[in-house]
Amino acid sequence: MEASSLTNRGEALSFLFRKPSGAMDLSRYRNWIIGSLPQLWQRNWAEMMEFWHCHKPHDHDHQDTESLATKGYGASHAISAQQGVGFVDLTSFLFSESDCRSLQYSSSTPDAGFDLSSLALNDDESKKFLHIYCRECTTEVGLYNIAALSVTLFKWKITCQTKTTDPSPSSSECLAATLLATISRSGSSKSIITPHSSGIATPEAVSLQNLHLWVLNPNVVYTASSTADRKTAMKILYKHIDPSESEKLLTSMTSDVQEISLPEEAIKAADNCLLWSSELLPVQERTFKEWQVGLLERWEPAS
Repeated sequence: MEASSLTNRGEALSFLFRKPSGAMDLSRYRNWIIGSLPQLWQRNWAEMMEFWHCHKPHDHDHQDTESLATKGYGASHAISAQQGVGFVDLTSFLFSESDCRSLQYSSSTPDAGFDLSSLALNDDESKKFLHIYCRECTTEVGLYNIAALSVTLFKWKITCQTKTTDPSPSSSECLAATLLATISRSGSSKSIITPHSSGIATPEAVSLQNLHLWVLNPNVVYTASSTADRKTAMKILYKHIDPSESEKLLTSMTSDVQEISLPEEAIKAADNCLLWSSELLPVQERTFKEWQVGLLERWEPAS
């Protein structure tokens, strides 16, 4: 099946595709062969299975000596793509490299890109992932996960023909969906947005600050003179923190903070959205103690 027919799961998936400026248009590449497009399991599926394996309700006395490392749901396992099968996540698609064309793999810039991930890995074997660029426009469209040997394409960087006219999501709307899923999964309304780490510490990476978000209200409906129609958004408390402080919060046994990893470009876009949206709020409601207050728009289907 061609990429232009990726929405055979129904009209509900139409929100997955977007064609922003400089983005990669998958509908032009008819040599993308995808046999099916199932959704990925819920993120805590592996944790649930591991808990069940260790605490079987019907077998308290029996001790299974088989290591979890040999099972498909152990902590050392990852979901990897299969040839002819594409997976759908909240923020990305997962494909096998053999199903992809017109991509370049690089450990740094598109100028140092290769047509095959194996060539890029030979060039630099110390990375956790490779950057993926469109060969035609050199836009970064995703990552190559070395552990899972799979191609991850960001939803806001690609587009596809769909059966409906629903709008496509931006990176900030994908972040909002991830925050909602995190609240549903863990019950925690606090998240730290960190850039994807390649595994190599650089002075530039150390100097970057992470985005600390606290969801105050996940469902706010508002209108403004700058918008043509009503908008649905999340009311967010946010601040910037150093990577060292982020590490302390994420590793603390008593912390209720969750980690969300996104490309630096997507984090900057979310930061700009929050900063711009604060102008829509009354002056006295734009700050709360050391936090800034902003709105993060949620995706909505076409009315």
